[in-house]
Amino acid sequence: MLAAETFPVPIPPKYEGMETTDNNIRRDSSLEQMAKLKPVFDREYGSVTAANSSPLTDGASAVLLMSESRAKAEGRRPLAFLRSWAYSALDPSDQLLQGPAYAAPIALDRAGLRLSDMGRVEMHEAFAAQVLSNLQAFASAAFAREKLGRAEPLGEVDPMILNMYGGSIAIGHPFAATGARIVTTLANELVRSGKQFGLLTVCAAGALGHAMVLENASN
Repeated sequence: MLAAETFPVPIPPKYEGMETTDNNIRRDSSLEQMAKLKPVFDREYGSVTAANSSPLTDGASAVLLMSESRAKAEGRRPLAFLRSWAYSALDPSDQLLQGPAYAAPIALDRAGLRLSDMGRVEMHEAFAAQVLSNLQAFASAAFAREKLGRAEPLGEVDPMILNMYGGSIAIGHPFAATGARIVTTLANELVRSGKQFGLLTVCAAGALGHAMVLENASN
């Protein structure tokens, strides 16, 4: 499904051949092999390994963004409408990658929608633990009450609608291109699936976070 979002690139140093497939995928990997990898940061109690972290990859991405009136005037058919967005900036001492849990409620409020209205969810995966901690915060009544001042939690994300074709751990994380890649993937998936709304979230260095709600333009 991601073939439409990739393009062949010439292979250095002579650039005589072309790479046409994603070479980031380790097809010989197994769960048993990945379970044997040692933690990277906290050697004694940590859970972050090379297998559950996003690999730093080469990549580029671009998004054509314009008003609906401009698109109509130019005869362009949009994939999706940008319904809302939000940013968050937190304390990096204990909230380093929790930005999505703070930004997503604001983006949904601005869109006038609930998490249950989302047909698809795309979350950037810096690490598997980061995604799991944000999903836990989404569903936590205590987090909503104590950290967000909200009466109810955002809710649980159905794993069947989350990162349908693999997130950044599987696809890779080309710095400065990942955000646009996720927007493109979500927009295309809304069209493929016929779902009306989708939520995307991204955590960033320095305890920043971002969330965006897209609406299927073909519905």
